[in-house]
Amino acid sequence: MKQLLTFFIISVFSLALNATEAFEVPDTLNLFENITDISRQIQERTTVKESTPLYEETFPEEIILDNTLLEEILPEDTIPNTLYEALPPDTIIAPITIPFVSRNPLDSIYTRKENGTLQLPEYYQSSYSLSGLNFRDTLFYNPLFLPMIYNGKILPRNINFYSLEDESEKGLLIPQDKTFAPKLEDVDFIHRVRRNYYMEYPDRVRYSVLSFDSLPSVRGSDEDVRETFNPFKKLLESETAYSLEAPGVDIIEIERKYWVRSGEHSFQFAQNYFSDNWHKGGTNNLNFNSYHVLRANYRKEKVKFNNTVEWRLSVFNAPDDSLREYRIGNDLLRYYGDFGIDAFLNGWSYSMNMEAKSQLFNSYPTNSNDLRSAFLSPLYVNAGVGLKYAVNKKSDKVRHRNVKWDLAIAPISINYRYVGHDSVDVVRYGIPEGEKSLLDLGSTITSILKYDFTRYISWDSRLTYFTSYDKVITEFENSLNMALSNAFSTRLYLNVRFDDSVPADPTLKYWQVNQTLSFGLNYKW
Repeated sequence: MKQLLTFFIISVFSLALNATEAFEVPDTLNLFENITDISRQIQERTTVKESTPLYEETFPEEIILDNTLLEEILPEDTIPNTLYEALPPDTIIAPITIPFVSRNPLDSIYTRKENGTLQLPEYYQSSYSLSGLNFRDTLFYNPLFLPMIYNGKILPRNINFYSLEDESEKGLLIPQDKTFAPKLEDVDFIHRVRRNYYMEYPDRVRYSVLSFDSLPSVRGSDEDVRETFNPFKKLLESETAYSLEAPGVDIIEIERKYWVRSGEHSFQFAQNYFSDNWHKGGTNNLNFNSYHVLRANYRKEKVKFNNTVEWRLSVFNAPDDSLREYRIGNDLLRYYGDFGIDAFLNGWSYSMNMEAKSQLFNSYPTNSNDLRSAFLSPLYVNAGVGLKYAVNKKSDKVRHRNVKWDLAIAPISINYRYVGHDSVDVVRYGIPEGEKSLLDLGSTITSILKYDFTRYISWDSRLTYFTSYDKVITEFENSLNMALSNAFSTRLYLNVRFDDSVPADPTLKYWQVNQTLSFGLNYKW
């Protein structure tokens, strides 16, 4: 027993001597210089590689134990006497030797688990744990060469829907290369490359941040490989996982509205003043113009039904009229409606239209009590059946420019005139003397055009042409609207009428003209 104890002590002592020579603790006073001085480290490593192999086995010298050496190593009272008796003189005892292999400094920091993964030490921030490391032991990576993983980020970081201003001539306090601008450009370049890869090769993107939790487990040959820490998964881990699934919402059915209602209202005025000594003379007057339009349009599948009610009224003071202080100028109450069903061609429809117009107030000549016109005196009604063509086109180059045109062709139509008041002269409206009404059969063409030049300037035009193949009645209305703001506008109205069924005027013959220029409030809805 004493022999075995003595042999064990000698072996441990020999092992300690070899370990001390093989693993020398480096001096940590100049640790920072050792890490940062890359050129010196490269030169030292190159010299070491040329002089010594990568793996070098060292065997310590054999120790020859005799009585004198044992007495120096161990005290005399601890050496058994039987050792000298058991071992012959000049016996060579070779201790246990461990080959020394030069290791990577990273191996002194990381520890490997049973599955082969690396794990950081408990205190890797200390200077002793990082001794012997340099920048060659650092893993540098480029995001362009990482596995393509879809992260849901498709839009660029600096997306902008407005035109960018030229900032090349603007002075900068700090040069661009001294800021983070180059780094941000590199990041944007990497994101652009990855976005293009997503769009060009979507079939090659195998992973997504939305499916990391459902990835299949990695299996070895026969056993499951379990990892408690994987730095690569941590590198590719999503910071904020989100779901693209829409949250549950209460579905509300919105009933479709087949009726579309709109309107326009304007109150405008004009004023004229002349001094007593004005070289051409003149009469001071004040005009008030009112214009109202209500629209109600119905559309369902192939059926269309449009309705328009219009009222125009012009009132002005009459200083030359000794019987009344004001007079009625333009007084028009009109209804226009058309019912149509889509035809075989795009834009065309089978239609039936009707127009009825009259006035609300009584109208008298200057300095006279003879009634010229009144409510339902006269009343014009025109109705026809035929085809209608409608087009509504917006400009691609100019914003708010739009053209809307409706053309109704009625080969079969009727034109009815009626005067209900007995004091109104019926001959003035083309009705024979002694009659109250007149019915004509013929054809009618109606054209309604609305052209929006800009958001604030528009032109409305209306042309009606009726012929009974014996006489012609046509009316051409034009209105130019110029909005100064959302509330104020200027309107120029011109109405030209031709009717050869009435007595001819000595000057204008069968032509009639009505013109108005006004300024005031305007409102649309």
